[in-house]
Amino acid sequence: WFVQHEVRVKMSEQMVEIFHDGKRIAAHERCRLPHRHTTLPDHMPPEHWAYKRQSKERFLAWAQQVGVQTTRQVESMFERKDHEEQAFRTVRGLQSLATQYGTARLEAACHRANVFGIVSLRRIRSMLQTQMDKEPLPDNAPDVAVVEHANVRGAQYYC
Repeated sequence: WFVQHEVRVKMSEQMVEIFHDGKRIAAHERCRLPHRHTTLPDHMPPEHWAYKRQSKERFLAWAQQVGVQTTRQVESMFERKDHEEQAFRTVRGLQSLATQYGTARLEAACHRANVFGIVSLRRIRSMLQTQMDKEPLPDNAPDVAVVEHANVRGAQYYC
């Protein structure tokens, strides 16, 4: 890569050529639309290339390597967004948590989140920071509050 190197740029109506030490290192056909640019994947730094290759399938494949609970959490994150690209940043956050805390702890935190119906990177991060992922889960599902009201019939009505 030629970052922070001095280069010479030669532009014509059809082409843009870039030279370093007298050797042409890149040539692009000029975009004909005003105020637009073009990017060739070959000329992108590796970290940008990896960013462009993100996809729902790649994130799900990563989640499957971590575990069933993480996969469920990632699927839920994608389901909650109108466009799958909107979930990419959140799932990258999960990947960062896996690096920081390990995949076993992430899987445990995702399990806890799934049991309680939580789909939130912030809440999963909080579980890991406070070590809630290491606490045992309750034996039964969370209790649902019973509403006492004249219009609520109760279970005996349906027997």
